[in-house]
Amino acid sequence: MMTIPLREHPGEKRPVLIVGAGPVGLVLACELLSQGVPVRIIDGTPPDSALHSRAIVVWPRSLELLDRIGAAEPLAEAGNRLSAVSYFSQKRPLGAIEMSRLKDTPYPFGLVIPQDRTEDVVRERMVALGGKVEQGKVTGLDNAGERPVVEVTWPGERVEQIEADWVIGADGAHSSVRRFAGISFLGSGEDVLFAIGDGPIDGDLHQHELLYCYTRGGALGFAPFGNGLFRLAVSVPGWTEGHPPPRSLFQQVMDERAPRRGLIGPLNWTTIFRARRRVAETLRDGRVFLAGDAGHIFSAAGAQGMNTGIQDAVNLGWKLAGVIRGTLEPGILDTYDSERRTAAERVVLTTAKQTSWGLFHSRREVAVRDTLVRVARRTGVLQRFGAPLMAQHDVTYRPAETLWDTLPSLTRLARVGDRLPVFSRHGTADGSAVGEGATGASAAAGGGRWPTVDPERPTLLLWAGERQHDVWVDQRAALLEALPAGFPVVDISAWPGFRPLLGKQPKAVLVRPDGHIASLSEPDPAELRISLRRTRVVLPGLPLAANLGSETVTEMGASAAAGAQTPAPAPYAAPAPAPARQAAPAPAPAQHAEPAPAPAEQPASAEQPAPAEQPAAKPASRKARPGAPDKAAS
Repeated sequence: MMTIPLREHPGEKRPVLIVGAGPVGLVLACELLSQGVPVRIIDGTPPDSALHSRAIVVWPRSLELLDRIGAAEPLAEAGNRLSAVSYFSQKRPLGAIEMSRLKDTPYPFGLVIPQDRTEDVVRERMVALGGKVEQGKVTGLDNAGERPVVEVTWPGERVEQIEADWVIGADGAHSSVRRFAGISFLGSGEDVLFAIGDGPIDGDLHQHELLYCYTRGGALGFAPFGNGLFRLAVSVPGWTEGHPPPRSLFQQVMDERAPRRGLIGPLNWTTIFRARRRVAETLRDGRVFLAGDAGHIFSAAGAQGMNTGIQDAVNLGWKLAGVIRGTLEPGILDTYDSERRTAAERVVLTTAKQTSWGLFHSRREVAVRDTLVRVARRTGVLQRFGAPLMAQHDVTYRPAETLWDTLPSLTRLARVGDRLPVFSRHGTADGSAVGEGATGASAAAGGGRWPTVDPERPTLLLWAGERQHDVWVDQRAALLEALPAGFPVVDISAWPGFRPLLGKQPKAVLVRPDGHIASLSEPDPAELRISLRRTRVVLPGLPLAANLGSETVTEMGASAAAGAQTPAPAPYAAPAPAPARQAAPAPAPAQHAEPAPAPAEQPASAEQPAPAEQPAAKPASRKARPGAPDKAAS
């Protein structure tokens, strides 16, 4: 059988091979195409398959990242806005997390929208960028050579061997790419069963709130699609029936657990969802990567699954595009696994806790939980920490030895790896403000409140602190002289929203294309040069950066130098000063617009992988042949 390379002419870029055309694979394709990187995207799901709605909530952080590819506004127009997440115990209110009170985002709401509609919107963007989805099934992967070779079986049983520079498995919980790469899918804890379904409810339920209703008999969740339609999720730990759960089950549970009465109409579909917690042992094996459910699955509590996958896609997208285009060093790819696997493990922990808290049975456990939530509500702790957690604004890439190192601090001061409220959109890298010239959701919610940074490479943010005195003017000029020509700079001193995050003193902040802090230092040219080397940016006219050890990677959010999978480049000297340049001017801050209400989300697909295998010793190189058994999930 002939192996076909994904390149026809010398010097031509090989397309990145993406397996899976769900939301994660489509977002990644758009990210790469937007940066001039060709892709080939393959999906084994028949185009006419009748899959019901799975992930249904898009949270604010995902909307911010989807705006990079121009998909946020169409989704905001199509979905039902979610203004709050409310919790009840024994039909009495415990507390609420109000998404509408988020102040550092153009999208202070969630969206409830069927996954297939989300896919339609992102697919339209991909097609507009020149991409297309091919229907084919991955039946083998050889990752032992210089480049991975993927075996694809096309309709009509035609088999093709495709050699690619990079392969991304975004093919879901039963990932063929993960299985053929021999990557273990690790997890612990007992599975929890939920009955889920979509349909109308005639009653006085809030149309813009996600509800979690806890009783000693079990849990019930509602997510409003709008127009009286809801997603329902019911804990059914003892379910052993071989047929889908009937409407009568949902009606009985609603009568027992919901804070308000309602009549459930005919359901569009129902199924049993098995909540499992699994994270792949690695999200990278050489030139093969995993993203989304292929790399991690967890409880549907908090509706974090698809949103975590979207962050995978953006994290990998800007790094891989930069390496392919030669603007970022290959070593930056080592940070994808450490950053995103840590983030996934943290989501596993938080969603598992939320699931278990909702299933407490004993009076003592229920009393303690309810007291803690009510105290958190009264003191503001629930809103202060719950809103960023739900919105995924608290995802951080701080250097971390344990998950505890990734927890939010008691102060709002930002640290290296944290998200800043700066945003990017492909085709916009001029330091303008989010919302300028825009219409609809982003214009109304952003209103020019937050600056735009470069969507493809780090940007230097200049922060004057409390006042722009003469010393700061000199410091600012020295920083600009230390930068290579053409390096993106934005002066954010006129934006008052950064004061709680960056403090009173002047600072030089290198921020990544995804809005996370790469380095945070005093406005000193020597420190800036060191930070530039550590961001893995290929600077014009200079050789690649030195092998600075784990500190290099740490500045971009992870310590991956030990056992790094990409060879370290050769050293280079500190950049020579460039002619002084003017930073992008800081427009006057605009008033923050009142947010609109938002939507909810819920369970994932009913089809979930089998229990995790024990981790196996991983050889230095492997060849997974077509038809090899799935060690991970079968």
